[in-house]
Amino acid sequence: MDPWGNSGINVKFPAKTCRMCNFRHLCVKSKSESEPRKLRLRPQQEHQILQTIRKQQDTDEWKERYNTRAGVEGTLSQAINAFGLRQARYRNLPKVRLQHQITSVAINVVRMVSWLNGIPHAITRISRFAALAVT
Repeated sequence: MDPWGNSGINVKFPAKTCRMCNFRHLCVKSKSESEPRKLRLRPQQEHQILQTIRKQQDTDEWKERYNTRAGVEGTLSQAINAFGLRQARYRNLPKVRLQHQITSVAINVVRMVSWLNGIPHAITRISRFAALAVT
C-alpha cells in the first residue's frame, strides 16, 4: 500500500542489471544514471481503467471539454500571481469571502480594460528548444 492507500507492487531492478541492459534507452528514467530503475505496478483492473482513460484523452471531444478547464486554470493563475489570492488578508470567513469577490471583480476590470485598449491575451510560453523548431 502506498501512502494514499492504493495497492500495488514495487519493483526495483539491480543497478548492475540496468547498466548492462541493451534496452536501457527505452526504459523509464531514474534520477541518476547509476541508480537502478524502480517501477510501481498497479493491479490489472486499475491498469486497464487508466489505459481506457488515457485513450479517451486523445479524442477531440475530451480536448474540447478540457479547454474549459484551461480557461479556469488561467483565471486562477492570474488571481494568485497578479492579485495575491493565495493568502487571505483577513481571519473570518465573511471577510475572506468578500476579499475573493473583490479580487474577482478586479480581475474582470483588468481584463475589460485590456480588451478595450486592444491588448491581446498573453501568448503561451514556448520553450527555447521548441523555439528552435519554429524558426
